[in-house]
Amino acid sequence: MFAQINHMAMISPHYAALGKFYEAVFGLKTSANARPSQAVTVGDGCVGLNIIPRRDGYVGGIDHFGMLVDEIAPVLARMQKKHPRANVVKRPSARPFAQYSGHDPDGNVFDLAQKKADTRKDVYADIAASAWAQDRYLNKFAIRTMNAEACAEFYRDVFELEPVNRSSQAPGYHLTDGRVTLSILPWSIPVFEGMSIKRPGPDHIGFHVEDLAAFKQHASDVAGMNPYLAPVPLGGSPESDVRARFFARHATGKFQMSDRDGNWIDITDE
Repeated sequence: MFAQINHMAMISPHYAALGKFYEAVFGLKTSANARPSQAVTVGDGCVGLNIIPRRDGYVGGIDHFGMLVDEIAPVLARMQKKHPRANVVKRPSARPFAQYSGHDPDGNVFDLAQKKADTRKDVYADIAASAWAQDRYLNKFAIRTMNAEACAEFYRDVFELEPVNRSSQAPGYHLTDGRVTLSILPWSIPVFEGMSIKRPGPDHIGFHVEDLAAFKQHASDVAGMNPYLAPVPLGGSPESDVRARFFARHATGKFQMSDRDGNWIDITDE
């Protein structure tokens, strides 16, 4: 396809430990040429997960995703022609995986790189040079936004992502690059009845695993061996139970959990 979702990013004050969580629980791999003083980057052989230390002025949690395209010029032309509320800027040259950053019509941020001027480094260079296959891999990035339909149209027009059918019980719009799904979910105050309000923006990520029962046992074993790699539990109080049901209702996978920072993860083996 013209575009590929090639990385996801989150911000954490415990970025090193969070990287170990994704290595231990999901089998993501780091690079021999990693930059531990700047971030922890792990990958599944196709998509990278960049875990950035929380710096002054920034909010922790799932932060953005990145697109790799055949050429950037058509992306810019399509945005200018049909989506003038979206924009793109050049990024600092030190970034290892993207030349540009942009936002969709609702202000959701994405990175942008092109294949023919590949400047990727670290685990992204490893993936570009010799992609590997593994049973557990990143398969979804979900955004909650005010104008979900217009944003879905933007990603379809500009990046040629294809709509996919999802359960009628899961709201929103779902598009794919052939491997990773971009889920665009509606945001409004009323949908959060009975729980604290979640801000618009990145909502959760998703993984495909080889067998759900085997994965659950593995995650439990990891948490039992090392409490620093245990996920934050979902549910357990009246409001957190509402939150857990909310996540399950809006997810498309078969099992929901969080990482050790509380970031939501939707998991399927289908």
